[in-house]
Amino acid sequence: MSTGSPNPCRRSRPLERVTPLFRLIKALSWLSIVSVILALALGALFLPDSRPIVEQDRAITAAERAWARHWVAANRPRGRQPGELMTIGLSEREATLLANELLGRFGQGRAAVRLDAGRATIDASLALPWNPRGSFVNLELGLVANGSLPKIETARLGGVPLPGTLVQALAERALAAVVNSQLLQQVDLEDDRMRIVYEWRPHLLERIGSGFVADADLPNLLRYQNDLTKMLADRTRRGPVQLADLLAHLLSRAGAQPADADPIAENRAIFMVLAAYVNGRTIRDPADATASPKASRPHPVLLRGRQDLSQHFMTSAALAIQGDDTLSGMVGWYKEMSDANGGSGFSFADMAANRAGIRLARLATGNREDARRLQRIARQGLAEDDFMPAIDGLPEGIDQQTFAANFSGTSQADYQRIIAHIDRRIDARRLFREL
Repeated sequence: MSTGSPNPCRRSRPLERVTPLFRLIKALSWLSIVSVILALALGALFLPDSRPIVEQDRAITAAERAWARHWVAANRPRGRQPGELMTIGLSEREATLLANELLGRFGQGRAAVRLDAGRATIDASLALPWNPRGSFVNLELGLVANGSLPKIETARLGGVPLPGTLVQALAERALAAVVNSQLLQQVDLEDDRMRIVYEWRPHLLERIGSGFVADADLPNLLRYQNDLTKMLADRTRRGPVQLADLLAHLLSRAGAQPADADPIAENRAIFMVLAAYVNGRTIRDPADATASPKASRPHPVLLRGRQDLSQHFMTSAALAIQGDDTLSGMVGWYKEMSDANGGSGFSFADMAANRAGIRLARLATGNREDARRLQRIARQGLAEDDFMPAIDGLPEGIDQQTFAANFSGTSQADYQRIIAHIDRRIDARRLFREL
């Protein structure tokens, strides 16, 4: 089968326009999405369920769907002052509708929420894209009242009970991030009702996200973020910048650190900072409630002339550093599957960026010798040809029907052939040949 040529109509995905309430919803849903990603990764390692625990709710009316879509607009906190307390009250049905709306935007998922006095149960089913056997990752969470914020009491994933220590560790990390963000003040669970009291503060999403950064890593991240800000401040125009230039500058700065500095930790911080920047995010010190730096619109960061490729590259690299190659590749693959199902279409160019990002992250943080050698090479300058393969001839914009016809079942070998071709292109990059 011919690999075809890139779709000439393909354009970079624009950064989202952020409104105050959209930031709130993103901040609240961000933790859910992290859980979904972890559920997807862990669930795929076990045996996925053949049936969803949450069946499609055919009783949802058009009016209810419209209510869920417009809830954000109806509750926009216009004219509210920073620090003002706000309250959201939801019935069990309303919470279920909103949970389904959020899962529906992320992928092929559905959820059910049950509310009792001092207790809540959340069931979610996420379809593994285009699995011919109809596999699902099923997640069951039980929450109980615990002072001002609830705690996770039980969790089951794909029919496999999760160890209580693992659940508690993840829950404590998530709740600590929320507490440090000073977002949620109170969550009350009642019979058929939940009440959320929050205090609006700027930069909530960044503050919550920073709460997941290990304390030992945070000083390095903030230092390299400051280096990046100073570098870009010298540019008089708000035009695009090349990812290769940003990598070269920061890795060179890492090479200038004292000899006793850990090169792996330095490189890891650089990749995390760049992953945040290309996605329009800022890393903040969650313990510093007064930190409110002047907001600035980030430069578009390009890779092979496209902003979306730099986002794929750095996001996959950051995931590989935080977790492992399998998780990073799985999340990238799932994103492409979801794009094909009514989104921008499956893109092998995006997959090339995902896989190249994982390779560079592995090189930069695999061992101290390679980490230092990469820093030394960066002082001479980097070009995108050094680490990112060409995307010429890689199919893009593939819808679900076309993908199923050409790359699944008996044609799965064609998918593997293109992936192998991408990997050979990556292997031929200078950095991966020399290091």
